[in-house]
Amino acid sequence: MGADEFLLSGSYTTTPLSGEYSLTPSFTAPIDERIVLLYKSSQEYDLAVDTPVAVPFPGMTGANVVILKAVGGKVKARLTSADGTTQAIPFDSYLILMSLAYPITALDLTRTPATPTNVQVFLGQVS
Repeated sequence: MGADEFLLSGSYTTTPLSGEYSLTPSFTAPIDERIVLLYKSSQEYDLAVDTPVAVPFPGMTGANVVILKAVGGKVKARLTSADGTTQAIPFDSYLILMSLAYPITALDLTRTPATPTNVQVFLGQVS
């Protein structure tokens, strides 16, 4: 069985646009997350109905890396973790979740009613 290196790299920065609105100086933090994935899946969904769409985990028991990219509207992602907790998280751009100790074991996606929305899904499992 092969493995893949997953790399999330770059930085995030906040910079005041004017001294009138923010007295906080600029802030930058690097992102350099590397893990080895034994399984991965990349899927794309055109959400054409207003009911939840279940996302399968092909060949995986759980996902330690979940990356969701929505185009067209807001999406509610309902995620269940290995500790049994289900959370609904709304997003309209990116949702990136990494959890090594408590992988995601179930995921479904719900669009904003009557709003055609595309979601790109990446799932990765470490072991």
